[in-house]
Amino acid sequence: MKKALYIVLALSLTGCARFAEQRARLTGSDEVVAELGTNKLYRSELDALTLDAASREDSAKMADAYIRQWATDLLFYEKAHAREDKQIETMVDSYRRSLYLHRYEEKLVEYKMPKIVSKANIQVFYEANPDLYRLNEDILKGVLMIVPNTAPHPEKVKKWLEKPEENIQQIEKYAYQHASGYQLFTREWVSGNQILIRMPVTESNFSQKIRNNDYVEVRDSVNICMLRILDKHFVGEAMPLDYAEPQIRAAILQKRQVDFINAYRDALYEDALNGKLKINK
Repeated sequence: MKKALYIVLALSLTGCARFAEQRARLTGSDEVVAELGTNKLYRSELDALTLDAASREDSAKMADAYIRQWATDLLFYEKAHAREDKQIETMVDSYRRSLYLHRYEEKLVEYKMPKIVSKANIQVFYEANPDLYRLNEDILKGVLMIVPNTAPHPEKVKKWLEKPEENIQQIEKYAYQHASGYQLFTREWVSGNQILIRMPVTESNFSQKIRNNDYVEVRDSVNICMLRILDKHFVGEAMPLDYAEPQIRAAILQKRQVDFINAYRDALYEDALNGKLKINK
């Protein structure tokens, strides 16, 4: 654990040091503070390391410790690298190749692969995979208004909430003046749990209320909570299309990416067969 922590710290410090070093090089103010073979440790690296030192003594201790670690790491690496290890070289080559392949695939996808997914494609995918998109939580569309027990004319709010989109100006004006909590989600799905935590009601009672009613009102000694439900779906039901759409779009793009890369690889192979690739059977 300590070694892992040191590596993370060293990488972070190295990033700061590289920036400080480049700036110092440009101004010609950098100097070498330690040398080991062709490796050099610059003043700017130590300065970046010791910026937060509490005192000059602490700064000197941190610098000494860093120089010791820097030199020890290099010496240890030289010893390790002097021993021929074909397995490590194979692993390094394989990792380097994987990095290049991954980066090249990313660039191909970024610049060459179409990213637009039509509504029609989403609809077709949704209908072809009915069991992939099931709800694991209750979701709602509607309005939540929470007002103090002392707020004037709550009955007007209840009346406005019967048709919230027609009465949005009155609702929002009243919320601005009197509400202790207000959430408008008539055009987006919200988790039932997000609403539940704002209302003084148990989970089982809340679930029962929203299943059986489109208007739920709960009071306690402080507030009146008024929830108007315009649409609702429950755990286990198929996701509504507009709720599932982001997941479906991501799934379509993922499959498209796999097909795109595979097609590109196949084209490269076929092209090589007509040119530089020779197979002796």
